[in-house]
Amino acid sequence: MDPSQGHDCAADVTIGADGRIEAVSALPGVRKGPALSAGRCIRADGLWVLPGLVDLHVHLRQPGMTRAECVASGTAAAAAGGFRRIVCMPNTRPVLDDPGVLRSLVRRIRDEAVVDVHPAAALSVDLAGRELSPLAALREAGAEALSDDGMGTGRSEVLAEALRFGARHGLVVMVHAEDRRLSGCGVMNAGPVARRLALPGIPAAAERVRVERDLRVLARAGGRLHFQHLSTLGALNAVRRAKAAGLGVTCELTPHHLTLSDRDLERSADRRAEPDPDFKMNPPLRGPGVCDALRAALADGTADALATDHAPHLPGAKRLGFARAPFGVIGLETALALTIEMIHQGLVDRMRAVALWTSGPARILGREASLAPGGPADLILVDPEASWIVEPGKLRSRSANTPFKGRALRGKVLWNLIAGREVFRAEGFEPEGMEIRPRKG
Repeated sequence: MDPSQGHDCAADVTIGADGRIEAVSALPGVRKGPALSAGRCIRADGLWVLPGLVDLHVHLRQPGMTRAECVASGTAAAAAGGFRRIVCMPNTRPVLDDPGVLRSLVRRIRDEAVVDVHPAAALSVDLAGRELSPLAALREAGAEALSDDGMGTGRSEVLAEALRFGARHGLVVMVHAEDRRLSGCGVMNAGPVARRLALPGIPAAAERVRVERDLRVLARAGGRLHFQHLSTLGALNAVRRAKAAGLGVTCELTPHHLTLSDRDLERSADRRAEPDPDFKMNPPLRGPGVCDALRAALADGTADALATDHAPHLPGAKRLGFARAPFGVIGLETALALTIEMIHQGLVDRMRAVALWTSGPARILGREASLAPGGPADLILVDPEASWIVEPGKLRSRSANTPFKGRALRGKVLWNLIAGREVFRAEGFEPEGMEIRPRKG
C-alpha cells in the first residue's frame, strides 16, 4: 500500500543491492514479477508492505531527562513501531533555544539514532512565548522545524515573526493550541466525568480559542502553520474553515484521542483509589462524542497526519497521584496497531489511514514517503492480523506510561528497513525462513 502512488494491490517489490527499490511488479508497464539475477525471495502473503512511517511529534527527552528516554532508546522504540523518521520536540532541559545545545543534540542523533530524527527548535526563548528564539542560528545548527509544544505561543507577534521566518526558510511552524488563561489548573477534560471525580477540568474552549487566534495570525503573516494533537470539535471546525479560505494550515490527531475518552479515564478509577495517571495527557481525553468527531476528521480530509505525541515519564513521576502527575503518554510502539484496530472496526479506510502515517506527515515536513522505483527502500512489513498484549516491560522505550497496558491489540510490525538496511525485526520473525530461494533472471 503506497498512498503517494495510489497503489493498493498484491505486488512483488525488488530491492537492489544499493538499498533502493528497483521495481514494483504491479506498476503500469511491468507485466510480471521482478526477475532477480541473484538474491532471495521473501514470501509475504497476507502481509502489508508499507512505506516507513513518519511521526511529527516525539519527545526524546534529551538533553536533561534521559532516565525517561534518550535518542538511542526513543529511536529504537520508533523503529519497532514502524517509523522511518520522527520529529523531536524542543521542551528538553535545557530547552532547544540555544544553537550550541542543538548542535550537541544533532551530533548525538548522528551517532546514536537508528531512524532519521528531525529536530524542532524552540519557537521562543525558554518556550515562554514572549521573545523569539535566535531562529537563524538555530536553523544553521540543524533545526528542521519550529515548535512551542507543551506551552503555546503567548504573544501573537512572536508567532507572526516565526511564521515569516519559516516561510522564508522552508520551515513549518508547529504549535500547541492552548489558552492557559482558560485551562488554568485543569488536569482533565471539563465535563460530567471531571465533576464526578472532583477534579479541575480543562474546557474545550481553551483549545478552540487559541486555534482561532493563531489562524488570525497566520492570515496576516502567511507561512505554514501546523496544529499539534487537536482534540476538540471547535478547533477542527476552525481548521476546516481556514483550509476552505486557502490558508497554509495543517493539523494532526493522535491515536489515544481517537480510541480513548474521559469515560475510559473514569473506568480506570474503578480499579484504584483515583484515576490512573497514565490516562493524564494534554490536551486531555475528551468525551465519547468528541471521539466520533475526531474520527470523522480522519475521513473527510481535515486531519493531515496522525502523530504519537510520545511523551515518556519516569514511574515515580506518574505515581505522584493524578492531580500532581505530569501530562503525557508513550505511543511509538502502539500507534500503528491502534490505527489498524480502527481500520478493522470500519472507522477509517485503510489507504487513508496509511496516508496519515506516511505521505501526509512527510509532505508537511517537506519529505517523501513512497515505494516508488528508484527511491530508497524505506519500508515496513506488517501483519494486520497478529494479536499481542501491550506489556510495558517488553517495550523498547525506557518508560512505561501507557494507558493501553494489558490491552490486546491486533496488527504488528514485523520488519523495518531503511535504505534496505534492517533497523528492526520482531521477535520470532525470521525472513530467512520464509521460502527464500534464488530467482533466475
